[in-house]
Amino acid sequence: MNLLKILLAFILVILALTLVGKVRQKMEVVGATATASANRAQDPGLSPAGFFLLSRDDAKNPRVTIMSPPNCPSSEAQLAQALAASLTSAGIPCELKPGIDFQFHDPAEVERVNKYMANVANPLVLVRGWARGNPTALDVIAQYRSGL
Repeated sequence: MNLLKILLAFILVILALTLVGKVRQKMEVVGATATASANRAQDPGLSPAGFFLLSRDDAKNPRVTIMSPPNCPSSEAQLAQALAASLTSAGIPCELKPGIDFQFHDPAEVERVNKYMANVANPLVLVRGWARGNPTALDVIAQYRSGL
């Protein structure tokens, strides 16, 4: 059963990485036009570490936030706990939270966030308002150190 969970998690990671690659390709094509330049002011796209802007209001949070239900035996929760341990070892302040709460007042912001959240794998990780599903510790560290 554990092997099946590991295999499923591995497949989800591959799907997430494929999705990130496809989004990056589309963003590069769109970024080449003048219209896309105006849109990128609204949607900054993906960061170099593959994170998307979830909330501008969370930009000053000095801690990495990892979404994970408490005391959950799922493989996603185990991934979240392992990620938190890796970040703590690297000196990156982090916290595990069971959920997040954001309010959006602009329909364009809601549409932008929904575009990226459609296929996000668990655990969801937030670094200064930028989010990514199931990133590696190295990706989180790169995003944290980039200052975005």
